[in-house]
Amino acid sequence: MKEIREINVFTLGDSSLARTWSNVPFLLTKTLEKSGYTVNRINITPNRLLQFIFNRFIHPLTRYIKKDNVFLYERTWMNDLLTNQRIKRFNKRYPNADLNIFTNFSFLNRFSNKPNVLFCDWDLHIGINQRMGRRPYYFEQLAIDRQRKVIEKSDLIISLFPKSAEDMKNRYAKENICHLKQNVINSLYQKELIEKEIIDQKNNSHDLLFIGSVNYISGANLLIEAYQELKSTFPSMKVNIVGITEEQFGRELPDDVHCYGYLDKADAMERDIYYQLLLNARIFVNPTPVWGGYSSTIEAMYFYTPIIISPYEEFTSEFGNEIEFGRYCRQFSVAELTQHILSLFNSNVFSRSSMLAHQAVSEYTWDRYVAIMMEKIKQVCK
Repeated sequence: MKEIREINVFTLGDSSLARTWSNVPFLLTKTLEKSGYTVNRINITPNRLLQFIFNRFIHPLTRYIKKDNVFLYERTWMNDLLTNQRIKRFNKRYPNADLNIFTNFSFLNRFSNKPNVLFCDWDLHIGINQRMGRRPYYFEQLAIDRQRKVIEKSDLIISLFPKSAEDMKNRYAKENICHLKQNVINSLYQKELIEKEIIDQKNNSHDLLFIGSVNYISGANLLIEAYQELKSTFPSMKVNIVGITEEQFGRELPDDVHCYGYLDKADAMERDIYYQLLLNARIFVNPTPVWGGYSSTIEAMYFYTPIIISPYEEFTSEFGNEIEFGRYCRQFSVAELTQHILSLFNSNVFSRSSMLAHQAVSEYTWDRYVAIMMEKIKQVCK
């Protein structure tokens, strides 16, 4: 393989926008450019009109057959066909690219003789079997089979998570499936982090921070219940909830529970609010069973914030079954969560936990991650 100078990066959404897929395509492309590569940003998001028609009118009909199916337009053969046509056009537009990187596991550039690298979290098989805890339905299995063909034809598969990489490697006839032995923090914060100032600020705070979409509302509700138990002991305590609106709770929330909804880091004002909440949070809490929002968790850790989360496998496989920088919720009861919060309010315990939280992810920078990624690509795609 000749020296890599120009890279086609295919993303489901505009990679010049920070809001696309939790900031990942934005930070990936920015870091590649910073590292000296020419990057062609290629948006292969599904056709908006067809997606709207299918997901609004056809998918609801399929839910009469299987209520919890996830067979949306983006998983149809039609979307595959149209997306591959777009990939073909972009391949002609950028004929000098030395490498193709896709931030999903569903597509590759079949029209190029240059390596295809797929970079994502997990495949649809894991999403349904492990995250949803059931077997795929017939029409979902068709999408899984198409994804299998893409993965097995690609040159290198990089998963953000070690357990997912291991699982996929066991299922696919493909050796080049890997995890890069670290993850990456999707931070857009530009200022220097001064450890003593941040820990002192947090030590004087009683704010509890929850970050997660409405999919994690059960964890948010558990946190609110624990907060109500603790409020009389800590009158200044507040709960800040990012990612869910008060309307989505469907009820009136207690005083000092503040909902911010989705905060767009691409918007300067919303970004400032997001990082002020992180910097002032005493503890990050997302006690949702099965999955606790990995990206927001490690970003909170980077900002010296102890965590209380469920011990989901993708996290424990990386950080262990016991952690010194926070607590695992195993019973998902108000009593358990209350006790965990109280234990981390101890100033001595808190300060040590804060430092250890940051240390655990201090090397999870995009500069380091992209350097490791490109070295791996050069080793494999010779």
